[in-house]
Amino acid sequence: MIKITCIVMITLFITACNDSDTSQQVEQDHVWKQQTDMIDKAKGVEQLLNNAAIEQQQLIDRQTQQ
Repeated sequence: MIKITCIVMITLFITACNDSDTSQQVEQDHVWKQQTDMIDKAKGVEQLLNNAAIEQQQLIDRQTQQ
């Protein structure tokens, strides 16, 4: 009985310490991947618009100071 318990415990430890990449693959290909990609793209466009607005404001400020 002790041998069986030891074998079961060793098997559990080995499987618990498995270093597989299956969980990482699941995270990369999730159901909402297309939606999250679109959100990331929208954040990029938002940053581009913010930069353009800052440049335009700086141009206006320079012109009014002259």
